Amino acid sequence: MKNPLSEIIEIVEKVKFKPSDIRIYALLLEKGEMRVSEIAEELRLSTRFVRDRLKVLVKKEVVKKRLIERGWVGYVYTAEKPSIVFEKLKSGIVGELEKLERAFLD
Repeated sequence: MKNPLSEIIEIVEKVKFKPSDIRIYALLLEKGEMRVSEIAEELRLSTRFVRDRLKVLVKKEVVKKRLIERGWVGYVYTAEKPSIVFEKLKSGIVGELEKLERAFLD
């Protein structure tokens, strides 16, 4: 079995955000619904990089994606409310720590 401290570090690494993730989230909070190309242009990042980071943010449930049709078909992204993000992160960390606690106390 692993060292409990290394397990805790793994839990923290799962919820950690890259600086670009924070910039994307902050922009979406400020501007609302945006397309990948709009985010990339605003932050002066490549669309490919933004798309990759958005995949991570959607998976972490920090950003929501919605399919739209406006003469074209594509996705728009919006930031989840900060209070919801905080609660999801908190409950995820607590849940992981409780599992870890049970594993090391059994």
